[in-house]
Amino acid sequence: MIRITPQTRLNRVLDLQPDVVAYIVALNPHDFARLRQPLMRRFMSPRITLSRVAAMGHVPVAELLDHIAALTGAVVAEGELEPVLPQSSREPPAWVTAADPRTTHTINLLPLDATLTTDPLLPVITAIKELTPGAVLLIKHQWEPQPLYDIWTKMGNLAWFSAQISPTEWWIWVRRYPDE
Repeated sequence: MIRITPQTRLNRVLDLQPDVVAYIVALNPHDFARLRQPLMRRFMSPRITLSRVAAMGHVPVAELLDHIAALTGAVVAEGELEPVLPQSSREPPAWVTAADPRTTHTINLLPLDATLTTDPLLPVITAIKELTPGAVLLIKHQWEPQPLYDIWTKMGNLAWFSAQISPTEWWIWVRRYPDE
């Protein structure tokens, strides 16, 4: 029997019971409908913790864990602390408003998002690793990349800001902190 916590990765529970996918998608169809496609499920689900799923689905973590446990027979581990999840600030930081479009490298993921046939993480991580101190990257994406906030936090030395431009377009600015 599987034991689940806020830190359990989504992929660990998706295969336990087909109804888990339907439940997760129903929480936030815009963000999670991609999980119905095997390729996207393979790319996305190992990167997302259940606490991040709860945040993206706008439900309390305990409620999410209890519902998954009821669907799958999993056991919710008691006493596990919910992590504080990194988020984008609500207002653009000064470095975003000061970013020069002529020197800001842009990655447009929208064509990839439309087909869902390629992992969008690879070009993003490559571009971020190439960022020089103080440089800014603009990512155009169909979704707010909340799971990437967790990855970027682990990478360290990065700041980001996300803004929804339209119902199906987000612009995400990422900056490598300048050397001190």
